[in-house]
Amino acid sequence: MLPPVRCFTCGAPLGHLWDQFKARLEAGESVGKALDELGVKRYCCRRTLYTTATYVEELALYSVYRREREAVIRRHFHGVEGS
Repeated sequence: MLPPVRCFTCGAPLGHLWDQFKARLEAGESVGKALDELGVKRYCCRRTLYTTATYVEELALYSVYRREREAVIRRHFHGVEGS
């Protein structure tokens, strides 16, 4: 997993904050508090750090499309109807 080097919107450098940010989250600190203490103030920069590929799988648990995909798999490969 490659950390974001710069903010996708404003171009501010973020790569140097990644290891600290990740360590704080693993220690149980809230995302908001970690970003505040690291000095990340802009919404775009906060979004870039928080929504990197590390969290895509966590967020995918709540995806409607995942449920639809699972229903298609059940229907076509297992012969089970329903959602």
